[in-house]
Amino acid sequence: MQKTNILVVDDEKDICRALNIILSKEGYAVTEAYNGEQAVELIGRQSYDIIMTDIKMEKMDGFEVLRQAQKLSPGTSVIMMTAFASVGSAVDAMRSGAVDYITKPFLNDDIRLTIKRIVEGRDLLMENQILRQELSQRCISFKNIIGTSDAIQKVFAVMEKVVPSKANILITGDSGTGKGLVAQAIHESGPRKDKPFIAINCGAIPENLLESELFGHKKGSFTSAIEDKKGLITMANGGTLFLDEVGELPPSLQVKLLNVIQNKELTPVGDTRVITVDVRVIAATNADLAQRVKDGRFREDLFYRLNVIEIRVPSLRERKDDIPLLIKHYLSVFADEAGKSVKDIDYEAMKSMLAYDWPGNIRELRNSLERAVVLSEGEVITLHDLPDKLRTIDVEGIPTSSLRQALDDYEREYIRRSMTENKGNKEAAAERLGIDLATLYRKLKKLRIETA
Repeated sequence: MQKTNILVVDDEKDICRALNIILSKEGYAVTEAYNGEQAVELIGRQSYDIIMTDIKMEKMDGFEVLRQAQKLSPGTSVIMMTAFASVGSAVDAMRSGAVDYITKPFLNDDIRLTIKRIVEGRDLLMENQILRQELSQRCISFKNIIGTSDAIQKVFAVMEKVVPSKANILITGDSGTGKGLVAQAIHESGPRKDKPFIAINCGAIPENLLESELFGHKKGSFTSAIEDKKGLITMANGGTLFLDEVGELPPSLQVKLLNVIQNKELTPVGDTRVITVDVRVIAATNADLAQRVKDGRFREDLFYRLNVIEIRVPSLRERKDDIPLLIKHYLSVFADEAGKSVKDIDYEAMKSMLAYDWPGNIRELRNSLERAVVLSEGEVITLHDLPDKLRTIDVEGIPTSSLRQALDDYEREYIRRSMTENKGNKEAAAERLGIDLATLYRKLKKLRIETA
């Protein structure tokens, strides 16, 4: 764990040295400053967790050190030191933002206890901050759907509205955009989350087996039916049935599925008994179902039963702002899986990935990054690690320098958007971002975001 950094400020060098000895023995990293000007210079160059400053000093007193610390390092805790006769001044300083004061002459145990209390308080604050950031990130990414672009935020907005409802949903979008993730996220965020989530790809199972998979069958109903089998729809009872590539469903099964949705019942293959089921149906397709209805290849009544609410998942080329975030996420995942220390992607590789159109969308991005991590020989992915199609692409005019720079660009835009939405109110913006006010000030300074 990183040591707590403490800056001790007093124009009496003996006091600085005494405090240094006391605090260093407790495991803290201590820096001494012998006047206010030197202290401010140090604060401007380095981050300190705690500043202990005397109030009465020549030229620049402790009040000015406090004010400068609040400007330069808003997250730093400031303790005022004063002679017993000047306690009133220390109280005034606390009203101005100091966290505590110590009277001279001080007892060593008082110093230790005061610092320990402040450190423990900062640790608790940091834990809360991390928790808020994790909660905020879960909200932003909506169960592993990562992104802050306007295109994906529109998807999140619809998802939040449909989560508590029972309405059937049709998820549309190109192949590889993450339609299955959207379906699972809706299920896991809703009232049916403790019930089954059953997914089936209607285009991946032969037509002669699909009916048995969906509806189940009775023993002896056909040659290989050696025992009763429960269908996937029955297994999803109380939960969610996710039908991927629903446009590939044969006409005969479209009728049976319509009966499940309308009447909440089904009959297994070769059976006469009727089974009652309660499932929420989420369907997905990369085909134009409305056109298939016009062509007579998909039942109109089933289409409208499925398409109560449509969620269109944007292609990756429509949300290129999210590519650096996705890269950061998948680099971490694949590096852990491969046991490698890959942490970043260089300028040329990032440019190439931002220039590419990604016809295979997130699925293609994942595969490219997994390959890159496996082939990489260092901590940074280079153009050489990427597939040929990415190494030969024209990257002219792509505005990026590195993953870190690109992330800074998007973080800057996200913070600006939050500030605008909250009309410049920093406290409200910090709460919306899931960070504390001091962290927001640091980010505003680091990212050079101007505020009114």
